[in-house]
Amino acid sequence: MMRQDDMLRSLDLLRLALGLIMVPTALAYFLPDLLPWVRTATWEGEMSLRLMDSLETSGLLAVAKFVQLVGGLALLLNRAVPFALAAMVCVNVCGAFVAVLIEGAPGLSVMALGVLALNVLLMFAYIDAYRGVLASGALADGEAEEPGANYNSLFVNPLAGASRKALLVALLPLLGALWFFWKVVPFANGTMGLYVLVLPALVWVVAMARAKT
Repeated sequence: MMRQDDMLRSLDLLRLALGLIMVPTALAYFLPDLLPWVRTATWEGEMSLRLMDSLETSGLLAVAKFVQLVGGLALLLNRAVPFALAAMVCVNVCGAFVAVLIEGAPGLSVMALGVLALNVLLMFAYIDAYRGVLASGALADGEAEEPGANYNSLFVNPLAGASRKALLVALLPLLGALWFFWKVVPFANGTMGLYVLVLPALVWVVAMARAKT
């Protein structure tokens, strides 16, 4: 049976390994001349090239690489590790999706799935840090259980009984988000953001119609 010290040592090695993968590959994107020896993904499929071109044009690829860079540094420095893992897993899931289902290159797929597996394995090792957000009915910082004092009662459950005053206050960030995706976010990303906001907007309308005070 593995002793606790051995488990912690193995966990540290896995954490450092993922950090050493994330940081150089992210730096190679921002500073390719500085790290010419670092191998990054090479896309050859027509759909993959079109997708990467769109991500590059929209700036989302730079955002993903920045998340990898900051997350990898956090792992190497052993700071905010659960947060870094949760942020990077979104990027690594997308990378594995493109590599396996769009590009379909065996070697690239194995590497992408390996990185994703390492990310997920580390998240399971830090599962205690996520128990609060995984619990049913979990409240975010600053939220309270009474109707109108949490996101669920304002934008998810129209029958929660939020007051008209609370709903009017909640309308401000909702309108701000709608304006942001309509006017600021370019291309189809903005349209997709508007689609996502349809549900909370409808919930707000129903809740407002039912509110009595």
